[in-house]
Amino acid sequence: MVADSRDFTLDISEPLFRLTTEGIRLHSNETLHYQTLSNLVDHQTSRADRIGDHDTSTLKEHLVSIPSDGSIRLNLNISRTSVKNLDEVKKLLSRQLGSELTVADTLSILLFDYVVEQKTACIMEKLDLHGLERSERSDFANGGSS
Repeated sequence: MVADSRDFTLDISEPLFRLTTEGIRLHSNETLHYQTLSNLVDHQTSRADRIGDHDTSTLKEHLVSIPSDGSIRLNLNISRTSVKNLDEVKKLLSRQLGSELTVADTLSILLFDYVVEQKTACIMEKLDLHGLERSERSDFANGGSS
């Protein structure tokens, strides 16, 4: 183990495993570099100040839909800074949700936040492109040129 990092071993559920792989895929596509779960966790914990912006009921529904505990072994090595940030997020979310979260629960919510953010960005991009196409068609129909 490197002095500036910490190892975690978690036993996670299949749905959470699938969320980790989706997050890694999206992060790799966003950065155009192959990413790891550790990289994604470092990325998300560095921006964790807005994690509490989600509606409490949405977060509770997520934790019911994507249970954290399971039989798939996950080894994770993250920076000391990310460990500190992850702990702060865990405390914040535990207060918000009114129950003590595990590291796996916190990881799940961080990944949920990332996937929602990426899917929202994709939808907004599509809406903007379609809006631009409609605007161009409207300009053309009104005598404008393309």
